[in-house]
Amino acid sequence: MNANRLDNDKHNSSCPKPPLVSVYITTKNRVTMLKRAVHSVLEQTYPNVEIIISDDGSTDETQQQVNQWCEQYTNIVYIRSSVSKGACHARNSAIRVAKGEFITGLDDDDRFTPERLQTFVDAYEPQYAFICSQAYNYTGTKYVPSRYYGKTITQAQIFRRNCVGNQVFFERQKALEAGVLFDESFPAWQDFEFFTHLIVKFGAAKRIHSRTYIMHTDHEKERITNPKRIRQGYRKYLAKYKTLMSTSLRLSLLVNFIVLSNRRLPKRTITMCILNGHFYDLFKIFKRRVAR
Repeated sequence: MNANRLDNDKHNSSCPKPPLVSVYITTKNRVTMLKRAVHSVLEQTYPNVEIIISDDGSTDETQQQVNQWCEQYTNIVYIRSSVSKGACHARNSAIRVAKGEFITGLDDDDRFTPERLQTFVDAYEPQYAFICSQAYNYTGTKYVPSRYYGKTITQAQIFRRNCVGNQVFFERQKALEAGVLFDESFPAWQDFEFFTHLIVKFGAAKRIHSRTYIMHTDHEKERITNPKRIRQGYRKYLAKYKTLMSTSLRLSLLVNFIVLSNRRLPKRTITMCILNGHFYDLFKIFKRRVAR
């Protein structure tokens, strides 16, 4: 046998296996979009990936399709609720059964770019609560880049608004041991609350500026835009974190809630923004009005 071949085999056998990364995908009755999401994870350049598909009571062909994948791919795990219990319950179930050292999520109507997981593993630093990235919003005709700024996200920044996006990369066991999971009582702002909980528990988060997540808004399936649910989510969030927030932070959060709810901002709130120097919040209000 060739000596170089022996040396290569010896080197390969001694190389440590890269850490397992789990990706959870929650789904309900969206099998066509789920196919796109799953394929984007199967096409990752990172070599050690586990896919957890958490089915929140689908009644379409989702179960048959996922069973076919499980027969074809050994790294796909399927868990299913016979009745719908909500997206947060499905996410928490996936996080609990996953085996990865690291974990991240993917909405069933979105997709990863091929290098996403490798980029996260390469950028990981244990002193941060989690890592997040920039993204693209695909409207059906164009890709609109996200505009989040700064390399870190502090507790004060996350209290003002969701400046993360919608998915993060974190240490699974550390979060479980600290009891940090999605709050299943929230009707909206679940992602926002989860990111906040991680930062409150573990400190600042890290943002990398590569755009490796594609959010699809080119379809008519539901995303949470119901003003009543947004109001309930805002109230629960404020009740949970109010004691950690200054008056200035609570004002920014209020403006963010009003903008997301498409409500008219009271004159008193505008005056408070001016008096407190909240010019970015005023810019958001002006921008939303111009866009209408």
